Amino acid sequence: MKLDAYIDAFLDFVYPRNIYCLLCNESIQKTEKYSLCKSCREKVNFIGDNTCEKCGKPLGDFYISKACPDCIKAKHYFTKGFSCVEYNDPMKELVHKLKYKNQRYVAYHMAEMMIDKLKKQKIDAVDYIIPVPMYKKKEKRRGFNQAYLLSKYIGKAMDWKVEKNNLIKIKDTTPQNQLTKDERKDNLKNVFIIQVKEQFQDQNILLVDDVYTTGNTTDACSKEIKKSSPKSIWVISFATGKNI
Repeated sequence: MKLDAYIDAFLDFVYPRNIYCLLCNESIQKTEKYSLCKSCREKVNFIGDNTCEKCGKPLGDFYISKACPDCIKAKHYFTKGFSCVEYNDPMKELVHKLKYKNQRYVAYHMAEMMIDKLKKQKIDAVDYIIPVPMYKKKEKRRGFNQAYLLSKYIGKAMDWKVEKNNLIKIKDTTPQNQLTKDERKDNLKNVFIIQVKEQFQDQNILLVDDVYTTGNTTDACSKEIKKSSPKSIWVISFATGKNI
C-alpha cells in the first residue's frame, strides 16, 4: 500500500466522513451532501451557469458581456476554466482548514464538489490531471500540496491519470495574496517548467487548484504547459471570487 493510501485510511479512521458538518462541526446524517449540514450548505454560493465564458467566474445578474472584465483585458493561456463555489467567508474557512490547520480530510469533500462540477460541464476526456505545483521546500514545510490532494481524489473518481512530477515550480515566490495586481504577474515569471514536453503533446490536460483569483498562477502554469502542444488545458478550482 502506498503512503497516500495509508494516510487516507488513517484519516478515515480519525475523521469518519459524513459524521460531522465540515463547517459547524454539528453531527449530521450520513446522507448529507458534501458533509455539510443543511444550514451550512445554505451558506455556500454554488456557481451556476451565468459565468465568464473563459475563466468561469460568476457574473452579476445585469452584466451583459459573456466575458468578465479580467478576461476582456487579459490574455489567458488555458482553454476554459470552471469553479464550484464563490469564495465567501464560509468557504475561506474551509480552505483555511485544509491549508493551514492540516485538516487534510477536507480535501475529499472539496473534491466531491469539483467532480460534480466537471460532470455537469461534461468534461470527460482528460488524459492528465496536473495539480498546480508548490515549491518543494514549501511543500515539505506544509507536509502536502493541497492541489495534489484534490487532484488525487478527482483522478480516482474519474479514472484519470494524475501527473505531479512533470510540471514543477523551480523558485520560491512571495504569496500572491500579499502582492498588488501588477506585482502578481511579475512574481510568477519563469517559475514553472515542464521537464518532459513530449508527455503532454496532443493530450487533454486538467489543471487543478484550490482557489482562482486573478488567474495569474493558472496562466503561468498554462503558458508553460502550452509549450508541449496539448490539445486543451481545462482549469478547475474549488473556489473563486465574484467578478461583478
